[in-house]
Amino acid sequence: MSGAHGHLWHHPGHGPLHRTPAHLKLVGLVAFMLAVVAVPREALVWHAVPAAVVAVVVLVSRVPLRHLAPRMLVETPFVVFALLVPFVAAGPRVDVLGLSLSETGLVAAGAFLAKATIGVVASL
Repeated sequence: MSGAHGHLWHHPGHGPLHRTPAHLKLVGLVAFMLAVVAVPREALVWHAVPAAVVAVVVLVSRVPLRHLAPRMLVETPFVVFALLVPFVAAGPRVDVLGLSLSETGLVAAGAFLAKATIGVVASL
């Protein structure tokens, strides 16, 4: 059993987040995501607060963006779904670049995409 030991998702580091026990990180992630999903979808501006928290955690952890970016591709199906929602949702319509989109679908898609992106980055 010679060879490199490690995991594809792991980035070696020596910061305070790397030294934190895994069970505490998991409990913190679950509590954080419960707070994120509790933000009402109409309050899109309030999604900036958890996004800023995640950005600070990424900076503190010193995990490079070139490590995170390819792993964020796991979010691709959610992005596709969010792009389709304004086309199929019911409710009042608005014209955007010549396309008739649902206003409620745009709000729902924006909130869904914000929460999904925050969750993916936080879990990474």
